[in-house]
Amino acid sequence: MPSPGRAWPLVGRAAELDDLEAYLTEATDGPGGAVLLEGEAGVGRTSLVEALQSGAQLLGIRVCGGPDALDELRRPCEDGSARLVVLEDVHRWDDDELTGLAEASADGFPPRTLVVLTLRPVPHRPEVTHVVSRWTRAGARYLELRPLPTAAAVELAEAIVGANLGPSLRGAVSTAGGNPRFVVDVVTAAHDTGALVAVEGGIDAVLPGWRGEVEDVVRSRVAYLGDEVLALLSAASVLGVSFVVVDLAALADRPVADVWRTLRHALAAGVVQARGDRLVFRHDVVRAALYSGIDLDDRRALHARAAWTLREAGAPQAVVATHLERSR
Repeated sequence: MPSPGRAWPLVGRAAELDDLEAYLTEATDGPGGAVLLEGEAGVGRTSLVEALQSGAQLLGIRVCGGPDALDELRRPCEDGSARLVVLEDVHRWDDDELTGLAEASADGFPPRTLVVLTLRPVPHRPEVTHVVSRWTRAGARYLELRPLPTAAAVELAEAIVGANLGPSLRGAVSTAGGNPRFVVDVVTAAHDTGALVAVEGGIDAVLPGWRGEVEDVVRSRVAYLGDEVLALLSAASVLGVSFVVVDLAALADRPVADVWRTLRHALAAGVVQARGDRLVFRHDVVRAALYSGIDLDDRRALHARAAWTLREAGAPQAVVATHLERSR
């Protein structure tokens, strides 16, 4: 198995890469253009952009990225050559850089240039929202990078380990919910803890104790959501993979409207998703990591309160009994 890093193969992104290459061709033929490439943390924005950059270089298109990309965008291309300007992780930029980026949209798109801005779907700061609004009004296209389908996630894991996955490892990969970074985290944690062994037809994680390492890593991955969001999601993890917002509000002893305001950041980040009248953790590995991160005494108290809350809401007795059992 190769050493952990970012050089994983681009899997399951043919459609998105085709779209970006079509935008590149259209923009560099003369009029210019821009794309807002948005996706949850770890979904593979950088890998996709790197594939686009490689294709552009093969076509003789000048590629500009990194810290000087904004300066390059502001300069007119005097020789009229085609350019791909990549501005990554806009949500991380400081206020002065964001002001400059917003102003750069005022004159429209530079001729024969495709500008690609990448960002997470949780623009907490008004300055980021302002940039997105300005570039959208200028005519930038929008491309959302969604999690991988299950088959593509398994393909990525198999490419990393260099063998077919056994049932246990395949099941662990499925908890990543199609997020490539979580897939890599699962596989590399199994490798680094010595849990991977050869089995008939492939490789599997059959030795105990390695999932705690995954959960530690995943908790660090979602720390950007902030303490308030994570505290509420941790309480939600006690209710299970899916939960009703009214039940979570009762469990957390907070008004329903307040809970919704907090959870909208988790919704935008792709950590949870709406399914009718309930919310569902998109990645079960995140739910498990948050659950295991709760202090044992606090977890028992939450289960006791969950039993009372769900009984009052009319949940089946078996569900209530499960929470009572875990409260002891």
